Amino acid sequence: MRSALPNGGSDPFTQMGGSGFTAPSASTYQNFTNSSLFKEDIRSSGEKSNDMDFVRGVLEEDVGRRNSSVFSHFYRPNLETNADIIHIKMLRNNTFVTVTDSKGNVKCKATSGSLPDLKGGRKMSNYTADATAENIGRRAKAMGLKSVVVKVNGFTHFKKKRKAIVAFRDGFTNSRSDLNPIVYIEDTTRKAHNGCRLPRKRRV
Repeated sequence: MRSALPNGGSDPFTQMGGSGFTAPSASTYQNFTNSSLFKEDIRSSGEKSNDMDFVRGVLEEDVGRRNSSVFSHFYRPNLETNADIIHIKMLRNNTFVTVTDSKGNVKCKATSGSLPDLKGGRKMSNYTADATAENIGRRAKAMGLKSVVVKVNGFTHFKKKRKAIVAFRDGFTNSRSDLNPIVYIEDTTRKAHNGCRLPRKRRV
């Protein structure tokens, strides 16, 4: 999916070694999101239109917070060249959230079981992913992160992934004056395209 854009430009999220991406500039990112390639990739990924609207809403929510209608939250003179990456891996009975730099070096991490209020069986409840992501959001704010790329992974409904992303954003932006740190959202869950044969179903 990291091919050249239809207008001949290059992909604003170029690989920087490991699993890193460079953060886009304001005009480049807006051109990318408005391009037919971005819309085609969203449709080919099987996501519904409301899921795509949520992603755009998370990325563009701070537009109305600016006093001037000319500048959106994409215009950041001090935007970091290399965006940090938030890896959210959601399993059936646990959630792993890891913060890495653009080269894959771990800065901090947390799991549902590592939180004091979610020990034992409580880590399997419905709000554990939200609590873990919010905890990492507060820690990322304390570390001084400015821009992040969120990567979610897990065979679960997009609704749960969406709640985890929003929880991270709420933990980071604890006041209305804070800018939304998320510059890109990617679902890295692997989907089998008629690959390995499934185990034989149990006869009842």
